[in-house]
Amino acid sequence: MANYSPQHFEPRAKAVNVKGVANRAVATVLTAGLIAQPLMSPLAAIAAPSTDNGDSVQGGGSSVENTVAAGNQAVVKTAAQLAEESAKQLKDAQAAYDAAQKKADAAGQSQKQAQQQKNQASQAVTDNAAEQNEAEAAALQEKIDELKAAVDKAEQQQKKLGDLNDQLDQANKSVEDKTQALKDAKAKQDEAKKALDDAQAKLEAMGMDEYEAAKKAVEDAQAKLNAANADVKTAEGELDAAKTAADNAEQAKSDAESALTTAQAKKQETANALAAATTACGNAQDKLNDAQKALDAAISGTGIDLKALEAAKEAAAGELKDAQTELDAAKAADATAQTNLQAAQTDASAAQEKVNAANAAVSSAQTAYDEANGKLGDLTSKYNTAKAAYEQAQQTEADKKTEYDRLAEVAKQKKSALENATSDYNKANDEYNTASANVKALEQQISELKANMTVDTDAVKAGLLGFMNHIASSTSFTAAQRANASDAAKLLDGSASKAAWYDDYVNLDASDADNAFSLVNLQNTLTYMNAVNGIRRANGLSDMKVSIVSMAQSALDVCYSSNVWDHAGNSGEGFYMSYNENLAGRAGAYKGSDNPKDWEISFDNGDKYGDDWPFIGWYTAEKRDYDRGDYSNTGHYENFIDSGANSFGFAVGYGKDGNRSTPEDDGAPSSVSIYQGNWAEGDFTVDEFKNLVNTYVDSVYHAGGTAAQKAQLAQLQDQLAAARKALDVKNDALGSAESSLDAAKSAANEANGNVAAAKSDYEAAQEATAIAKAAYGAADVNLKNVDIETPRANLNAAKDEATVAQAALDDANSKLTECQTNASKASARKAKAQGDYDTAKTKSDKANEAYDNATASVKDLTAKRDAANANLASKQGALDGTKKADDAAQAGVDKAQAAGAHAATALSDAKQAVAAKTQAVSDAQAKVKAAEGELARANKAFERFAGAQKAVDDATAAYDAAVAGVADAQKQLEAANKAVVDANFDIIKAKAELAGDEALKADLEAVDHKASLATGTTGNDKLTKLNAAYARYKSAVDAAAGLKTALSDADAKLSDANDAYAAALAELGDAKDALAAAQAEYDKYHPKAEPQAKPQVTQAAAKAPAAKKKAASGALAQTGDNSALAGEVFVIGGITLVAAGVTLSDRRRKQM
Repeated sequence: MANYSPQHFEPRAKAVNVKGVANRAVATVLTAGLIAQPLMSPLAAIAAPSTDNGDSVQGGGSSVENTVAAGNQAVVKTAAQLAEESAKQLKDAQAAYDAAQKKADAAGQSQKQAQQQKNQASQAVTDNAAEQNEAEAAALQEKIDELKAAVDKAEQQQKKLGDLNDQLDQANKSVEDKTQALKDAKAKQDEAKKALDDAQAKLEAMGMDEYEAAKKAVEDAQAKLNAANADVKTAEGELDAAKTAADNAEQAKSDAESALTTAQAKKQETANALAAATTACGNAQDKLNDAQKALDAAISGTGIDLKALEAAKEAAAGELKDAQTELDAAKAADATAQTNLQAAQTDASAAQEKVNAANAAVSSAQTAYDEANGKLGDLTSKYNTAKAAYEQAQQTEADKKTEYDRLAEVAKQKKSALENATSDYNKANDEYNTASANVKALEQQISELKANMTVDTDAVKAGLLGFMNHIASSTSFTAAQRANASDAAKLLDGSASKAAWYDDYVNLDASDADNAFSLVNLQNTLTYMNAVNGIRRANGLSDMKVSIVSMAQSALDVCYSSNVWDHAGNSGEGFYMSYNENLAGRAGAYKGSDNPKDWEISFDNGDKYGDDWPFIGWYTAEKRDYDRGDYSNTGHYENFIDSGANSFGFAVGYGKDGNRSTPEDDGAPSSVSIYQGNWAEGDFTVDEFKNLVNTYVDSVYHAGGTAAQKAQLAQLQDQLAAARKALDVKNDALGSAESSLDAAKSAANEANGNVAAAKSDYEAAQEATAIAKAAYGAADVNLKNVDIETPRANLNAAKDEATVAQAALDDANSKLTECQTNASKASARKAKAQGDYDTAKTKSDKANEAYDNATASVKDLTAKRDAANANLASKQGALDGTKKADDAAQAGVDKAQAAGAHAATALSDAKQAVAAKTQAVSDAQAKVKAAEGELARANKAFERFAGAQKAVDDATAAYDAAVAGVADAQKQLEAANKAVVDANFDIIKAKAELAGDEALKADLEAVDHKASLATGTTGNDKLTKLNAAYARYKSAVDAAAGLKTALSDADAKLSDANDAYAAALAELGDAKDALAAAQAEYDKYHPKAEPQAKPQVTQAAAKAPAAKKKAASGALAQTGDNSALAGEVFVIGGITLVAAGVTLSDRRRKQM
């Protein structure tokens, strides 16, 4: 269009007041009509096309105004001319309208396609932006996840490496322990071999001939006892057999008695039968006699009253007739009652079957309903459980997530604390090493100085006695301490309370370091003292002090016990113990722990005779027995925890070899250790006593030297004391730092472990939630699938049917009861009638017989007599058969009685056999008792050898156990060595894995997120998943430019399509208005002509608004508003005027 502006929408024309314009047009035409008629139709101008080929309403004024102007210039034409022109105008307007409609449809389709293309391009740009955001977030999250996983894995490997190093340390320690255990086991094996050799030697020394004879006597006595026991067993077997035979005989007697009872019952039956047969035979005899009498009477002519007999016959016949009538009636009634009863029974049975079927149906329906209801309840329960479990799982998952986050933060804090503790420890360790080096330097100087100073050999020889005399004579000690030392010295030198064994076992020359009196062993006793008070503290008791007297007493008792393995208190020759005493085999210094808890560990590990001996035997083992209530062997333990003891003494070593040649003293002395508790208050604390002993011993071994050396020694010792004090301080600080470090390590490890566990718990909770959700969903589906209504309806229907069937059964049973009553009455009537009939019949028969007999001939009576005689013969035959059966039954009774007598004899014999076998068992048991006595005497004679033999047996067992112990120790050492190798291999493997994890962590930390987003890769080929994530983002970014260009092109095309569509719609609107005007003009001049033209115009006029409305409201929703066309027709003085106008709303365009 000529006036179209591409930048933005402008008003096509000012909206025209159609009515105002029309009024003005009417006034103008009216005026023109007064001057000249006819006037030209205004439609001639309205239908004419614009001269500039533009919008008909875009020019200098409205269509109405143009029409009015044209009207003013029109020439008057005839009606025919106007009709012809209107037809031509209508045809042109229709063609123009059709062309505009086709153009508008094509433009609308193009606009729709352009809109779809733009929508697709816009959606592609939106999707690309979302993809970029998602890809960027995914890449960042992937980096975070991989880095976190790498950090977690590195931390886990670090912890694993630490654990493996700990395992290696433990394995190395185990190798050391197992090596020592193997040495100890071999030593024990050597000791056990020596003990076995000694035991065998002792046994051989006792005289092998006598030993063999005593041993044979024991073996012979044992053989006799074994034989006697075998005889008892045999006799008991025979007794059991006899008892079984007696039981069998008892059963046989019982069976015979039962058979006799049966035979006697049979005899009773035959006796009864015989009596009946005898009676029958007598009756037959009576009948024969009567027949004979009648015959005799007939022959002899004896008179008989025939009239009386005939009357009796007739009377009996009448009675029989009446009885017959009643019997027939009773039988008929009984038959009817029986028929009714059978019918009632049939009906009742049928009703019962229906009830049974109905009840079965109810039962089946009830079962189905119960099953469905149970299933419903079960599934409801499962649903509720699953729902609760799902909700709980969700809560647990949330809780685990919270806990995991919290523990991760705690682990971070613990890691920082560990770094600080490590720094503090390193500092404390450096300071300790410096202080330790200072102490070692001073110790070296003192050692070098002492090397040039001489030893007081007299004091060494005096040993413990010299130490006591030193205390007794020094004013540095209290009077009580000096007095107690003096008493101790008197005990030691034998001047007071001398035991009978003193001279044999006490050696006052303490030059031998192993002597219980030596200064070496005096210092060795100091190593045991802290452990003694460690026991006291573990049991809530106060520390004990050292008693000088108990120190001397312990040393003296060691002299005895090292020669005789027993307490001196059991010698009967005197002892030196004040209160209580513990004794053990032990030499040298104590190297074990002072803490009873450590002994528990050693004991549980089987290390009973290691460094913690003797306390592990004295205390730990016996405490176990004591705690479980076994007090039979807990004396050592109880001595330690005795609250009555206030002080103690200790001694190790051995005394002089007394060579007494007694069974108790049978060899060289062996080192022992003795603890003695004392009720008296002690003289020194343990620390005081240690300082006292060490100072004294030091003075003895460095007694010589110049004054300058002694002064220098004193100065160095003072410096050493100060240095040791400083070292103690540094050691305490180091210990504190080490404890803090250990605590920090433990806390960090625990925190890391907690994080790992929490993570595992969180992941498990997530999985559990998923599982619980699935279970919840399944439970919901299962619950909804349960059909409870169908079985409920079936059950109710079955119950209704059962109720009906039961009612029918009740009716049938009622009828059956009635019929049963009637049948019972009819049967009783029938029975009574039958009885009456039988009686009447018998009476009639007798009367007839009597009459017949009276009137019968001799011949008939003779026949009757003969019949009676035959009957008697028959009865006599039956009687004879019954007699034979009775005789047979009697024979059976006799046989059963004989069998019973035989069984009774057999039972008596069996009982006598049991009595004999019982006596045989008693005799055999007496032989066993005699053999046991003989064995006891043989064992008594063998007793002197038994101890030696037992010692050999025990030594053999001990040696075998020691050999097994060596093998086991060797096996454990090999396992420990393998564990070291395995641990080293695992550490190498863990270090390699840690290096890989650290490298991956470093690679991930080196990734530049922004640069990787820009390039689409990290530049590290090893980071495959992360590279893929960045490549995804880069691909989305690269695609964005093309998508935006496509969107811009689509938008431009849509704009053009919108403009074309709007123009087409406007042109269509103008064509529609022109067509409507032309149609109206045509109708004016052709009211009856061409009837088909008007519908066409009407159709066109109706089509245009619809098309325009559709296009305006639909296709151009984004480009403009609807247009409105308005027109009015006026008729004035027979002249038709059309005032037409167009009102268009503003059409807006999006600016480019």
